[in-house]
Amino acid sequence: MTDYTHFSIEEASLMALMMAENGSDPHSYEEASQNMKWREAMNMEIQAIERNKTWELTDALKGVTPIGVKWVFKTKLNERGNVEKHKARLVAKRYSQ
Repeated sequence: MTDYTHFSIEEASLMALMMAENGSDPHSYEEASQNMKWREAMNMEIQAIERNKTWELTDALKGVTPIGVKWVFKTKLNERGNVEKHKARLVAKRYSQ
C-alpha cells in the first residue's frame, strides 16, 4: 500500500486517479479470485444480496435467454489516497436485457 501522507490532498487525489486508470483493479473474476482481499469483497457482496433479497436465482423458462451477470471491481480510496476498501459488485449485463 502506498503512503500518500506527505502529499497534498490534491496531489494524492491525482496520484490515486492515475493508479486507478492504470488498471490496478481486476478486470475479471479470474483475476480477482487470485487475491484474498477481492474474494472477501465478493463474499460481502453475495451476503448483501442474500440479506437484502435483491436477486432470486430461478430456472430459466424454456426458450428464454437468462440475463447474464458480471463482477465489477473498484478500489475505494480516502481523501488522502489511501486504500479505504475493496468493493466488488455483481451486476446484470445491461446489453442482454
